[in-house]
Amino acid sequence: MPDIRAIVEQKLLELLPQDGTPVPNRVLRALIGQRLGQLVSEDLYFSVRDQLVENGRIARSRGAGGKVSLIQAPAPDQSPPEEADWSEASLMARLEQYLKGPFQLYLDLPEGSRCWVRDVSAIGPRSGQWARPDFVLISASRYRFLPEIQVDVHGFELKPASGGSVQAVSEALAQTRFTHYGHLVWHVRPESRAEIRVSEVETYCEHHGIGLILIRDPTDLNSFEIRCDAERKPTPAPVVDDFLESRLCELQKHELESFLRGIRS
Repeated sequence: MPDIRAIVEQKLLELLPQDGTPVPNRVLRALIGQRLGQLVSEDLYFSVRDQLVENGRIARSRGAGGKVSLIQAPAPDQSPPEEADWSEASLMARLEQYLKGPFQLYLDLPEGSRCWVRDVSAIGPRSGQWARPDFVLISASRYRFLPEIQVDVHGFELKPASGGSVQAVSEALAQTRFTHYGHLVWHVRPESRAEIRVSEVETYCEHHGIGLILIRDPTDLNSFEIRCDAERKPTPAPVVDDFLESRLCELQKHELESFLRGIRS
């Protein structure tokens, strides 16, 4: 019969991020239980954890419930990260396809609405911290009885597996200085090492009203998972207008202006 302590120790070391990111004890114990298909008692978990700390394999840090992080790198015979081949650049085309298709269905816009999507990762002024989202999506809607024009501007910050963090949420939040909605898009394969950080990032997104979209399989647009809905920010109209002026191409500006003139007529 396998030694349960050895199995728990193996799973604990496998689940800790190689970059030394600390993980809360309660989260780590729950994930080990999921992998084993059974509850791991606190006594067993903390006994294994304390032995690994004593052996210099992991480190403890303070926080609510305590956290642990990896010190010794995983053994060389372990499999490489599953997301290694998907850089941010290689994910850009997949995100653009998603924004032009499934995401617009998710917005559930009124009939007759229009959307424009543009890669703005290399467009606009370089000054200012976190001033460049990777993509913007602009929606313009008309309603049957109400005279108001509804224009919404969404910003999207894309991160590969290694880039998902609370700092990434802060980047998406900072970009709502210029947009109505901010979204973090993050490549996380199910049961990968990045999965252990999802709960913390999701909580941070919910607190700040930032949307969270997980790319589970970049080759399948249906695998994009919306974990948090973005909340509309009261960004001043002149600021949004200046942002669109500097980010949209001339054709998009013309199409948007023509659409809005049609609503106003």
